[in-house]
Amino acid sequence: MAETSSGGGGADASREEKVASCLNILRRTPPQDSEENITGLAAILAQSVDEDASEELYQRADPPLGHAVDTNTADKKAFIISDYNRDGDSYRSPWSNAYYPPPRAANGEDEGGGDEGTFQPSPWLRQIEMNANELFDSYRSLYYGSDDASVSSVYLWDTDGATGNGGFAGAFLIKKEIKEEDGDRYLKRGLWNSIHVVEVAPSSEGRTASYGMTTTISLSMDPNASTSEAQIRDTDSTNVAGTITRRTERVCPLTPTGDSHSLGSQHIANIGSMIEDAEIRSMDSLNIQKTRYVIDSIRSSASDSGVTGGGMPKGAAVRKGGVALSNQHKVATMLTEAVLARQGNK
Repeated sequence: MAETSSGGGGADASREEKVASCLNILRRTPPQDSEENITGLAAILAQSVDEDASEELYQRADPPLGHAVDTNTADKKAFIISDYNRDGDSYRSPWSNAYYPPPRAANGEDEGGGDEGTFQPSPWLRQIEMNANELFDSYRSLYYGSDDASVSSVYLWDTDGATGNGGFAGAFLIKKEIKEEDGDRYLKRGLWNSIHVVEVAPSSEGRTASYGMTTTISLSMDPNASTSEAQIRDTDSTNVAGTITRRTERVCPLTPTGDSHSLGSQHIANIGSMIEDAEIRSMDSLNIQKTRYVIDSIRSSASDSGVTGGGMPKGAAVRKGGVALSNQHKVATMLTEAVLARQGNK
């Protein structure tokens, strides 16, 4: 269908609508495929709308988080790579403040490890960033495990015109990945991405600060079909995935001390509380246990399935006329067992 517009305002509305439609598609596709899907949708926007719409999609979409290793640190610490720490083709490590790979000069030659001309937070904000990374790494270790499967990073930047009153913004990122060789009887592989983008705006008198946080959590799981000999064969390719996005706003008190280090610590404490609350709410929203009960209530009756009391014997497939029923139920059961088992091992 051809679209016509009588003015620039209509064109802008049409562009926004198409970008929003692409973002809506990305929210309904598996997170592990989002990078490929973003590239494809951006190409469609560039062809059907303009390059600005394509660039806007890249800015607003969240591809899966990657990670790299900071060789400038004694213990070769890992850090997350994303658009929040990218400058050209290089990514800044929050541990050493160095860029990987080293930025290239205009003539294309390696600058020899120098980061001149790349983004660097102000000295005051850099100190807050270092402290935030140390604390957030402890948070990651407690909630997501201390092994190499999880990585966290915090990236902060000064907001325009806010340097004088201490305003800033930042991204608090966590990536947890379970690869196939690290899977267990419940889970073949899985991926969890937490992205918390925060804006901090202290009041003019410095006694309060307004915090706005956009949280995006992406989850992808491949259940292990070998949990029971009764599992039907096609669950081997089952993938359960989804994305949750929420906005949180809060005004918190500050204690003016005249000490920038103390003020930074207060900001970190306030943001940390918001992140912890947001992640707990998001984990509760998954509510896989409830899925099991819902599917239990709508499956075939006990008399038809040979199951009494509305339940399913562990490891037994519900059958009717010799045909396995409720594949969804089995998947929900596997996911429930996986989540409960992992919670019990914490």
